[in-house]
Amino acid sequence: MFNYLLVFIFTIIVTISWGQQNVDYPDVDILVIEDLLQGNEDIDAGDLIFVFESLQGFAQNPLNLNTATISDFEDLFLLNQLQIQEFFIYKKKVGNLISIYELQAIPSFDLKTIRIITPFIEVSGEKDYQKSIVSMFAESNRTLQMKWMRPIELEQGFITQPNAEKPAFEGSPDKLLLRLRGRFENRLSYGFTAEKDDSEAFFRGSNKHGFDFYSAHIFLKDYTSQLKSLALGDFSVSMGQGLIAYSGFSGGKGSEVLKVDRNRRTLRHFSSLNEILFFRGIGATIGLTENLEVTAFGSYRKVDGNIFENDSTDVDFEEYEIITSSLQTSGYHATDGEIQDEKKIGLLQTGGKIKFQKNTWHLAINSIYHKLDKPLYKSDQPYNQFTFRGDQLFNASIDYGFLIENFKFFGEIATSQNGSVASVNGVYISLDRRVSMSILYRHLPANFHALNARPFAETSQGSNENGLFLGLQLNLNKNWDWRFYFDTWKHPWLRFNVDAPSRGIEYFSRLTYKRKRRMGIYLQFKNEIKQRNAPRNETPIDFLTDNTRTQFRIHISNKISKTVELRTRAEWSFFDNAVENLKKGYMIYQDIVFKPSDFPLSLTSRYAIFDNEYDTRIYAYENDLLYTFSIPAYSGRGSRFYVNFRYKPHPKWSIEARYERTFLNFEKQIENGFLITPNGIGNGASFIEGNVRSAFDLQIQYQF
Repeated sequence: MFNYLLVFIFTIIVTISWGQQNVDYPDVDILVIEDLLQGNEDIDAGDLIFVFESLQGFAQNPLNLNTATISDFEDLFLLNQLQIQEFFIYKKKVGNLISIYELQAIPSFDLKTIRIITPFIEVSGEKDYQKSIVSMFAESNRTLQMKWMRPIELEQGFITQPNAEKPAFEGSPDKLLLRLRGRFENRLSYGFTAEKDDSEAFFRGSNKHGFDFYSAHIFLKDYTSQLKSLALGDFSVSMGQGLIAYSGFSGGKGSEVLKVDRNRRTLRHFSSLNEILFFRGIGATIGLTENLEVTAFGSYRKVDGNIFENDSTDVDFEEYEIITSSLQTSGYHATDGEIQDEKKIGLLQTGGKIKFQKNTWHLAINSIYHKLDKPLYKSDQPYNQFTFRGDQLFNASIDYGFLIENFKFFGEIATSQNGSVASVNGVYISLDRRVSMSILYRHLPANFHALNARPFAETSQGSNENGLFLGLQLNLNKNWDWRFYFDTWKHPWLRFNVDAPSRGIEYFSRLTYKRKRRMGIYLQFKNEIKQRNAPRNETPIDFLTDNTRTQFRIHISNKISKTVELRTRAEWSFFDNAVENLKKGYMIYQDIVFKPSDFPLSLTSRYAIFDNEYDTRIYAYENDLLYTFSIPAYSGRGSRFYVNFRYKPHPKWSIEARYERTFLNFEKQIENGFLITPNGIGNGASFIEGNVRSAFDLQIQYQF
């Protein structure tokens, strides 16, 4: 604890003596981000930091519609490809815009879309961007963030057990974050991040160097017409539809049915807490002509992997003494096993992109090469028959996008070095000013290999799936809109806990009513059928059964005054298959948001009650501290409460605190028809005695 206090005290002293400017970042409506998250419960929340920072940057330095590029609009995250292309067609016809309200003349820009993007855009004349890099650093706005989080009830892993020499976890339950970020407009970003997860050591043991994770970056964007991007340190790489490389935030199935494509700027800065999905080295995008650009990058870093002496009889691996069975992706280094796997594999990655871009179409060629210093050799389980094995992998692809009248086509065709070909192809269709549609087909063979693949798909592996997605959005009038999607897919080969080829189907529908900016109500229905091994199977061969999950939701938000907003949600969940009895669950919560414009204190709070088994668990987005995002599963029977405070004693300073508490009612837990009375939460090293789990967070932010 003494070391933690030293870090906090030292940092505060440095920042007080350093700050010279008075810059206050405007708040970004978090509900805009929540819309991006619907249906993306499995996403790493650290990736969302980039989205928030991007919106925050545009809130402070709005995007000029008269000078914006396609890449600028993609960085905004709030428009789909059809809207972006139609904007440039309109601008080509009429010239520069005079007012933001001209956007109403573009068919795909409804009033709701215009209201959402208005805080982040402007219409103005040309600006002089001939400013030196030194001046950009000197005039940049800087933010220092310090965060401390600690659970109140200790897990068993922090306690030395009988007949054990030491606790299972090497470190303390404290989670620490130190983050410095600098920005000049939307053109220069630089920063440093240091993080210690709960249960990891700090300045001792395996972490004698202090924090467990360090990251730093310098990123320059659109410096000249030739130098479009320059990345030093840690950065993200995204190509095409994510078949061979995609890092950072990517949307999935949810209410945004017209945002199923993956097109983003190739290189982006990295300031996330995700310890896996990033590159470390150098990258640049150079504009050779007005329409032609070339990107190249190189990266080398150590990654986690489970290594062991080679005892395989595979002739292709005879020359290797040490091999790895898997690349670890948790980012935790607390137990002996996790520490042994830490940074055991050297990973070299290099690649490039050649892209020709016009207002209504683009064509690009992508490539990426991976080299591991220890080969990957996964177990001989049947579901691993087609997985990648080896120490090097090369991927190449072609991605495209073009607009023909009201049809926006996009896609990517990729190959891996074994000759397997995967593809993602889609189209957005503007059927009417009020009616739009999306169609996407993915073909991902079981033997397609790509280490950084993240295409639009049901599973995250980027292989072993064929599927068709159909989305529909109807803007019925200025108050009502309806969104619907249908998705069906097949897995041609086995998967973990699925011992045969399988299939699935999913429906989603949401009807929304909004009255100006004060009140909103939506009704949501979701039904999905997925096949997996039948539970409690006693036959010699596992067989599959359809598992049906159905969810109903009603959500009401009401801004009763300029400072107070109420949000109420009720959701019911049902799970059924041919073997088990029907399972039922529900979750009800009430949010209170208090954000006065002329008072330095604001708060958000929630009280929720729920009764769910694991199969009927319900995910719900939670307001959290700045730059922190959480989408927990409400599972079990009990209640959950949290409250967030934000206090701004000075324009440069903000202090935030969060308290959360989950109570589980064990006496009424029923499992498989039998009453059970567990004496704690979790299992193994994560077990907590009692029926309460709570935590406290504290965050200090200084802007200068």
